[in-house]
Amino acid sequence: MQKKFLRTFLDYLPAIVTAILTVVTLILYATVIEEHEVSDFVVVSLMPLVPLALIFINRRWKFGIPRYLIILVCLHLILSADAGTAMGFYGRLPWWDLMIHGFFGLLGCAFFYYLYFHFEKQSPKPLHYIVFVLLTISLAGIWEIYEFIADLVLHSDMQCVEEALAQGISPLTDTITDMMIAVAGALIFYAVLFVIKVISIHKTTSDGKNHS
Repeated sequence: MQKKFLRTFLDYLPAIVTAILTVVTLILYATVIEEHEVSDFVVVSLMPLVPLALIFINRRWKFGIPRYLIILVCLHLILSADAGTAMGFYGRLPWWDLMIHGFFGLLGCAFFYYLYFHFEKQSPKPLHYIVFVLLTISLAGIWEIYEFIADLVLHSDMQCVEEALAQGISPLTDTITDMMIAVAGALIFYAVLFVIKVISIHKTTSDGKNHS
């Protein structure tokens, strides 16, 4: 009984931590930050629903999404929504936006790689790795569409159009750069995966020689 409770608690812990940080962020955003945008409140408020949805899918359909992947998703949400959007890190740290999009590319490919491995029970073929990147870019594109619609409806500037124009940069350049950085993040994941596989093969070979 205690083990089952502990397992359930650990499953929900990432969502609980994300929810607590969301409340703290909303309080700070409402009391400390001078300029408020409705879109920021919406994004930050909805953030805990993402890990809850992943946990629900895990428990309802036995997807078996690893806990570390859910933790990484929560970390990305916290860094992008809490720190980046609400606390203004995007404006204060020029590299923050690039880091978040790179992280998104890495996380997206890792997620699709896991789903394939979970259902097919085998390593992906070379073509699948390209598909994973394209699916990750598609997710990035869906987010850009959301930002565009939110800007139209809420009269916000989630796409940082005004900021880009003030710096003499085309807003389209910023969007394309974000997607390219996401691809770079995906390639980093593949590089890490390659290194892990090489180490695994080397270890298996060494163990075989030792036994012989």
